[in-house]
Amino acid sequence: MNPGKVYILQVGLLNLAMTMMMTAAIVYRIDVARLEPFELILLGTALEISVILFEVPTGLLADLYSRKLSVVIGYFVIGIGFLIETASLSFAWIFVAQITWGFGYTFISGALDAWVSDETKNEGIELTLVRASGLGKVFSMLAIVFALVLGLIDIRLPMLMSVLLLFLLGLTLIVVMKETVPLEKRNDDTHLFFSQFKRGLRHIFSHPLLKIFAVTAFLLGLFSEGIDRLEEFIVLDRLGLTVLGELSSIHIVSGMHMIAQILGLVMLLVIGKTVRKNVYRWLIVLVLSMSFGLFVFALVGSPVIAITGFFFFRMTREGTRPLHISILSREVPGSIKATVMSTYGQIDSIGQIGSGILMTTIVLLVSTRASLVVSASILLIAAYTLWLMLLTKRRIETI
Repeated sequence: MNPGKVYILQVGLLNLAMTMMMTAAIVYRIDVARLEPFELILLGTALEISVILFEVPTGLLADLYSRKLSVVIGYFVIGIGFLIETASLSFAWIFVAQITWGFGYTFISGALDAWVSDETKNEGIELTLVRASGLGKVFSMLAIVFALVLGLIDIRLPMLMSVLLLFLLGLTLIVVMKETVPLEKRNDDTHLFFSQFKRGLRHIFSHPLLKIFAVTAFLLGLFSEGIDRLEEFIVLDRLGLTVLGELSSIHIVSGMHMIAQILGLVMLLVIGKTVRKNVYRWLIVLVLSMSFGLFVFALVGSPVIAITGFFFFRMTREGTRPLHISILSREVPGSIKATVMSTYGQIDSIGQIGSGILMTTIVLLVSTRASLVVSASILLIAAYTLWLMLLTKRRIETI
């Protein structure tokens, strides 16, 4: 099968499993496990601790041995992590589940994108990435419907269905995912890992664009924990002030996720028309729009206008990932691509761990709204770093 099509379908099915799990899990954590806001943020911190420990080693594994093997392992480990969460209402066990599935995700992060970049030789890579994200949105919409229907029976059912889907996906890829780009044969494993990691770092910090992008990645991690772990909690609280507050949590969470996916798909369709020539400008516009939406969500008193701001934030955020990957795909050589992509994932995770500490402190000492204001302000700084990248790129092109 064509590697681009394998990638697109794989992203779609991964989104199906992840969205079904996350839609059910947030209701499970808030309504069943009764976790507090600071505990929800700490779960995000657990996830990022896992990423920061394993992102680079698993990226090195993908570059040095097999990207296919790395991806397949990842699906099985994520499934095990999801399975652990369904086993107990204890915060400690849910914490362990986050670390486990985060570990699994590091096997896929970087490796899958590097695989499709090399297997397609970057021919039409931007369009492939946008199409994959678009199919991901469609499958996420299906996942939300499945989570709603199954969740009304038992909130754990969609979580268990996600586990089954991930295991089946891993088994199927053993057969259909081909790896035709040869990897060099090497012997001294310990030396190789450190050597490959140093090569990746050397490329990042000697590259005029990528060293700025490292700062951007950190800031995009730093802004995120306050909104990522509390958005459903805050929306449920805001909608409790309206007639929609009479609906069950699974209805409200499913509805907000469905709207966000539809808006994200629209955003991707718009970006797909002009992405190739305007990657940096699109990123700047999207990050500024994210900041605006968060400020509205945090500061406007009207629940309807505030939640409109939230959906504007979610819509514009959906367009950033394919642009992010596009930059790395074109600026990094194939031999270290998964390593560099994983390094950026780790930089993002360092930011998210810092964000977990920062946002937990703000929530405990001030309020959840204050954490959103801080997040929106950090996005403004990230937009500035992207503007610096654009200026640098133009200067390089004129030399």
